[in-house]
Order: sequence, then structure tokens, then C-alpha cells
Amino acid sequence: MTTPTPYPAVIIQKPQKTAIPLVVSSPHSGQKYFQDFLQSSRLSLWELQQTEDRFVDQLFGCVPVTGGALLSTEFPRIWCDVNRDCRELDSGMFKPPLPPSGLLQTSKVRAGFGVIPRCATQGRPIYTHCLPLDEVQRRLVTSWVPYHEALHNLLREMKEQFGSVILLEAHSMPRLHQAKSCDMVLGDLHGKSCSPALTDFVEQYLSGQGYAVRRNVPYAGGYITRHYGRPSDGIHVLQLEICRSRYLNPATLQPSRGFEQVKADMEGLVRELADFVCHSFEAAEVEAAE
Repeated sequence: MTTPTPYPAVIIQKPQKTAIPLVVSSPHSGQKYFQDFLQSSRLSLWELQQTEDRFVDQLFGCVPVTGGALLSTEFPRIWCDVNRDCRELDSGMFKPPLPPSGLLQTSKVRAGFGVIPRCATQGRPIYTHCLPLDEVQRRLVTSWVPYHEALHNLLREMKEQFGSVILLEAHSMPRLHQAKSCDMVLGDLHGKSCSPALTDFVEQYLSGQGYAVRRNVPYAGGYITRHYGRPSDGIHVLQLEICRSRYLNPATLQPSRGFEQVKADMEGLVRELADFVCHSFEAAEVEAAE
């Protein structure tokens, strides 16, 4: 017998009147855990929480005030990852196994990071046993489906109202262990998911605030960026990865001293994007089309 969902899975924050065609999606910021999930996991709650994009939704709390929409989750990504195709399922996780037909055996699934993850970070198995088959429907119907219905509807409404819309796909990332420091990574599928003018604009703003910014390496964009990014149809999707060390205390998983500064800079980014989409975006698109 499945456990009913005791809380709303998807949070949609919209202004009374939409003023700018901007949606910020934070699909991995949920922090509420089902008790039966915790009991079935071999990992501690603290270990599970390492997979969250913790407080990213709070960094963008200004979006509805500015006139855009903010979409986030209460459920954690380790329970259901809405930044995966709903067919990215590991058949062997379930008893009886899922029929393989219709499933997508991607590299993410093979690594244990499908829409229902098998592993946490560093390949650590989550569960002590196979999951019952009805968990697939439970998680997709209560989490994946409503998130994508909400996102689809927000983008459709704004595109109908404004003619084009920007989706900023907000995430956090661990510190990258490479020679050159990196605070933010912008992913636009190497120029395929949004106008180059948008990526240029966001990179210039973040660099101007003192952040070290990279493009597409190692994060070019996940399922949401690939699925919704159609710049030729007026839907521009840009993924933003923020290094957690800039705003999060890794020991306590609470905001660090840098949290308010990053939040202020993200509020500045939203204000600049509001000006960009209202005054510059249409002109930039006309120029790009010529």
C-alpha cells in the first residue's frame, strides 16, 4: 500500500501580474523526506542531503517580486529527479524488474542517477533492497508529472503574452577540482538552447560581480535545458550552476557568511535580466536573425 503525499510537491510562486517573461526553475532544492524513504535507505539523512541544491530557491526568492515566476520542489532530487527524462529508469532497481522496452538506458542511468536515483554522490547505493514496482508510478505521478506540467504551462503562458520567454535553470555544484577556479558554470548546450546574446549578457554580469565563470564545462545542460530550449520558437533556456562553497557551510549545510552576498548578486541578475528582456532581447534577436 502506497503512502499518500503529505505535502504539496511543487511550489509555484507567481506575481499578481506577470511583468517580465522570466521563469526561474530550481528543481533540486527540495528538503522534505518521506519517512518510508528514509527507512529504506542505507544512507544517513546527512548523506542524502549532500545531493540537494540546498537553498538555491532562496537565492532567487526575489523573482516573483520582480514580475517573473519561480518554480521549485519540496521533495528532494534523491527521491525523484525531475531534471531527467521520465523514461530514464533502471529496470534492475525494482522487483519485479521493469520491462526494458520504452526505457532510456542513458549514461546517467548506468551511473545510478536516473529519474529515480539508485545512487547518491560518488556512486554510493541508496537502498538496502529493490523497490516495489508501484514506486515508479508513485514518484512520477506525485512529483515528475506536476513539475513538468507546471513548467510547461508557465512557459506557454509567458510566450503567449510576450512572444518569447527565458527559463533560467538554477542549480548548485561542488567545487571543481581543476587548476583554474570556477564559481559559476553557464550551460546553453554549446549555443543550442538559447540566444548567444543571453549567455553573453549573463556571463558579463556575473564576471562583473567578481565571479569566475565558465561555459558548458563540465555542465552543458540537463534534461530540462535540452527538452525546453527552443530559441527558434522563442523559448530560451540557460542553465546556471553556482558553486556551493560560495554560500553554503559544508559541515552544517546551513547558509555561510557568503550567502547574503550571493543572494544579493542573484537579485541583481534578475533585475538586469528584467531590463534585458524588456528592452534588449527583441533587438538582439532581430540582429541575430539578419
